Amino acid sequence: MFPESPIECPPIASTFAIRHAIAVTFRPVVYWGSSLAVIIQLAACSPVGMAVGAGATAVNMAMEERGFGNAVRDNVIWTDINARLLNRDPKLFQNVNLQVQEGRVLLTGFVQKPEDRVEATRIAWEPDGVREVIDNVKLGRSRDFGDISQDQFLIQEINLKLLLDRDIRQSNYSVDCIRSTVYLMGVARTQAELQRVIDHVRDVPYVRAVVNHVRVRTDPLPPIPDQPPVIPETTSAAAPAQSSGGPGGAGTITAKPLVP
Repeated sequence: MFPESPIECPPIASTFAIRHAIAVTFRPVVYWGSSLAVIIQLAACSPVGMAVGAGATAVNMAMEERGFGNAVRDNVIWTDINARLLNRDPKLFQNVNLQVQEGRVLLTGFVQKPEDRVEATRIAWEPDGVREVIDNVKLGRSRDFGDISQDQFLIQEINLKLLLDRDIRQSNYSVDCIRSTVYLMGVARTQAELQRVIDHVRDVPYVRAVVNHVRVRTDPLPPIPDQPPVIPETTSAAAPAQSSGGPGGAGTITAKPLVP
């Protein structure tokens, strides 16, 4: 829990602000020290912090391959799904991570019951503008502080590598990490650029695998369905759904052996 601060936001707004700040930036390592927690609250809630954050986000979205309009719509979908998860079950909201790119929704994380995976997928289809829902949620224990710290560190390392490579437009890629498995979303300018991204991720120590759901910009987007698909009551815990199509075929790439 975050400590009390002289400046307060509504609980849901604070939670969303912090989660959104992590989602759209480099996702730096999360430290739970009291002083930094207060700084995060101030940055999310103060008028200056909100203005600076909004300005930086707008510039970043304008530079992305998907375009400013799509980026705005993706943020609306991301916020809508998170709100629905939170209203349905706070534990589901806590355990399921979201990435949204061009109306394509990627679900990751760990839940304890198969029904939770089904429910998360159904909820993800509810907002307008969703083209595809990719269920990469697995059954297992929730991530603990050690898992989250390690994952956030790997995200930071990956984003830094992408940023420093002049042949990659880092803002086009969304990176998430769940127990050292890295999930990639976004729009690659070319297949060669995408391969450079995957190679960078595989070179980061302690990355176990890379799951690629990036679209090359010449590949067609799936259409927005008139009605959400019917989700089966149960899904396989051993084989989460993968995105159909995608650049070179979406799927899992085994990373190099872990560095001891």
